[in-house]
Amino acid sequence: MAILAIALLMAAPADVAIRIEPVPGKGYNALVGTMDSAEMTKVMLRVSEQAKRRCGTQSVRFGRYFFDSRIDTTRNVTLIENMRQSFFCFDPATDPYNPVPANWTASPTETANATVFATRFLDRFNRGDVAGMAMMDPLIEISKKDWDALRAGATQHRTSETGTLTPQFVAWTNNPKGAAYPGAYAYFSVIDDHPGIIGTCGGILLQRVRENEYRIAQYDVQFVSEALADQQGLSDDELDGLCQR
Repeated sequence: MAILAIALLMAAPADVAIRIEPVPGKGYNALVGTMDSAEMTKVMLRVSEQAKRRCGTQSVRFGRYFFDSRIDTTRNVTLIENMRQSFFCFDPATDPYNPVPANWTASPTETANATVFATRFLDRFNRGDVAGMAMMDPLIEISKKDWDALRAGATQHRTSETGTLTPQFVAWTNNPKGAAYPGAYAYFSVIDDHPGIIGTCGGILLQRVRENEYRIAQYDVQFVSEALADQQGLSDDELDGLCQR
């Protein structure tokens, strides 16, 4: 399961169904049919296009977004199921959120502080400490049930609780298209050294609220079982394929 407050904008095969449903007082949900993970980026582009059509002259803000994932062992691909992306329409003339300059660059200190924040979040998540919920964007609307489900997905393949989740800084990005808010974001992959886990897909995205203040805008991490990789005899390329979006 993954939850996030950003739409990953990409493009989609026509056979993946997308249905837009109104949510009274909150906007809309885009309900997406089952697909291979490799189709996800394309499908999310279609979601974005349909959201823009629904909002007309207003702008779109994406909110809570989640899906379940599982590995189809007959084809050695990851399936995305039960995807739901929320969004609402707003008037850009009254939007309180401002973009950062296109050439904005994080200082080494800013990157180090973002890494500390990511480390603290993953430590709390690893231990099941619900204090980590408060570190996530309120737009995600995470519940205790959601938190527990995310952690269950992270721990189900472990053969021991002895281990850590460690963020690995990848890059900053400015005003990404499809983000819930304009601004600067730091992306981290996640290293899991627990016994029973052979690797991870995805990562976490931090929004820079202001200087040295952050929140988790996206949690999108899948954990690959070592037992499954051994059972299926997966090569390194096939393992990489499980993470394809």
